[in-house]
Amino acid sequence: MADNILELKNVNKTYNNSVFGIEDFNLEIPRGAFVTLLGPSGCGKTTLLRMIGGFEIPTSGMILLNGSDIGALPPNKRPINTVFQKYALFPNMNIYDNIAFGLKLKKLPKNEIDEKVKRVLSVVDLEGFEKRKIDTLSGGQQQRVAIARAIVNEPEILLLDEPLGALDYKMRQEMQLELKRMHEELGITFIYVTHDQEEALTMSDMIVVMDDGLIMQCGTPEEIYNHPENAYVADFIGESNIFNGFMTGEHEVTFCGTAFECHADFPVGTKIDAVVRPEDILVVDRGYGNLNGQVESCTFKGSHYETVVTSGKFEFILWTLKSYQKSSEIGLLISKDVIHVMAYDMDKNHYECVINDSFEVVFEDITFRPDITKLFPGTKLSGGVLVGRDGKKLNVAGKKCDVSFDSSDADLSDNPEEGIVSGIIASIIYKGDHYSYTVRSENDWDYYVNDDWLWNIGDRVSVIVPEEKLEYKVL
Repeated sequence: MADNILELKNVNKTYNNSVFGIEDFNLEIPRGAFVTLLGPSGCGKTTLLRMIGGFEIPTSGMILLNGSDIGALPPNKRPINTVFQKYALFPNMNIYDNIAFGLKLKKLPKNEIDEKVKRVLSVVDLEGFEKRKIDTLSGGQQQRVAIARAIVNEPEILLLDEPLGALDYKMRQEMQLELKRMHEELGITFIYVTHDQEEALTMSDMIVVMDDGLIMQCGTPEEIYNHPENAYVADFIGESNIFNGFMTGEHEVTFCGTAFECHADFPVGTKIDAVVRPEDILVVDRGYGNLNGQVESCTFKGSHYETVVTSGKFEFILWTLKSYQKSSEIGLLISKDVIHVMAYDMDKNHYECVINDSFEVVFEDITFRPDITKLFPGTKLSGGVLVGRDGKKLNVAGKKCDVSFDSSDADLSDNPEEGIVSGIIASIIYKGDHYSYTVRSENDWDYYVNDDWLWNIGDRVSVIVPEEKLEYKVL
């Protein structure tokens, strides 16, 4: 077993006693690793970092450092330092005094302070800059000073909260390599927060992909990119072609109306998501691939052309080394080695409801009105009373009932009164011929809907489900 410097066990952080910032979070961080918390804005990664640093206290759960719970310790009692996106340097001090500030508070001898400051200046490649003022430095140099100030205290863990966010693209690329070099030289544990996939893939030993306070997947950069566990990760990390499909044989999957060999061994009939990266699709002569297609656009991206191809109603994105004319007829070759198959996890909406005195099924603020006699076979309604086969009254109020519907049987509307529930679009994943949406209600429940039309994140919509598509089951 790896030597873990940090363990988070069932960590929760709630606000107003109900809204989860972090939910049932479990993570082990190996000693000396470069770990990146990756996800969109609002997914909880900075909240998690602040709890590790001691700036916020978990609502429940434990944060163990070297086996001891530090959840209630203040920041200054933890062997952990933080580098923030806004470097928080002291403008009235030169570089030396900024770096030495914490050491002076500890009242270390001057010769020891000089030695430590000199060493970290070497690590961040700023030797000879000791007397320079902060306002004379570039953004990249200021970031190096912030890192030097953090590592001079010799922490066991260095937390970095999107420290490259204020830098231009070229400088960010340079600093990614510099941070990786510093990590290797220092040998301490780095925990890095970013929403930038390139940063995560470039620097990390381990990536933790997050969404809504939950871990979507944890693994090496290669595992995350080549073997995503769900459509969210496949869509968030890099460019992906994602298609709904199903298993049609042993090591055979069908999507886009075509059967492909694959390495997956799900049971026949299993609904799946198939992922093919743009760089893995080969262009061949028409009739020599798995599919035929027509070029819709071809855009130069520097190292490659981004080529959009339609095959029937399905759309593919390819990265090609040559340009193709619009409307060109081509073939697409997709080998079994580049098809990654995942279990489809957004197919069915299931909600546990309660039957009330009026034989209605209630969930959240939604009221369903099924035929109660179909829920309880052999019964009938007589004068507003449910009667069993023996003629006796049945009291079903309070019984639990599962209501479900397929994501493909629902539609979206901008009329909040039209559907069974309203909410905002929380996520969008394009599946080649349709969009897969997550609609989040005001009570923080998620509804999955497939729709042909493009909506935007944050749009307020209602979820429309025909009554005949709702399925009921007494629990």
